Amino acid sequence: LQRRLHQAKLQQSACIEDIDYEKPRGLVKAKILELSRSQWLQQHLNLLITGPTGCGKTYVGCALAHRACLDGYTSRYYRLPRLWEELKIAKANGTYSNWLAQLAKIDLLILDDWGLVAPDVERRQDLLEILDDRYQKRSTIVTSQVPTTLWHEHLNDATLADAILDRLLHNAIRLELKGDSMRKNQKGLQNASE
Repeated sequence: LQRRLHQAKLQQSACIEDIDYEKPRGLVKAKILELSRSQWLQQHLNLLITGPTGCGKTYVGCALAHRACLDGYTSRYYRLPRLWEELKIAKANGTYSNWLAQLAKIDLLILDDWGLVAPDVERRQDLLEILDDRYQKRSTIVTSQVPTTLWHEHLNDATLADAILDRLLHNAIRLELKGDSMRKNQKGLQNASE
């Protein structure tokens, strides 16, 4: 378990039991508890978590990945812009194929901050390679401020967008969060206590 959690490199120390359902942001406890049973991982489904900045997308993704690690699955967290940089380095030093093979073996891959950076041709092709290797074999969590209805436009290449989204959207569970930033609420609490 320690090895799986260390390899996951989760951005936040999150667990299902600590998810806050009190703030109005569209999180349904029954849905999260259902996801925490990891049946969606057995079925190789994807999970798309969208919503405004700070509403807890990354936290929920990390909490589900933590649960997956507890259940014996491997997991790995990446901010998508950083993953693209690492893949660029892997291409330059000749380890790109190995990188793709390693990503394909991970039971649950988290791609955080989808849509922050407009992908160029190389990045779109990388996404297609990663998602094609995982399609119906492994699960992927994607978090994004951009609604899924705008993802095709964001990818900015009709052919590659069709191929990428076909592998990502059609076997996906969607969580659409809303509400104010949880960070803003935390800051307000700190100021009130001073």
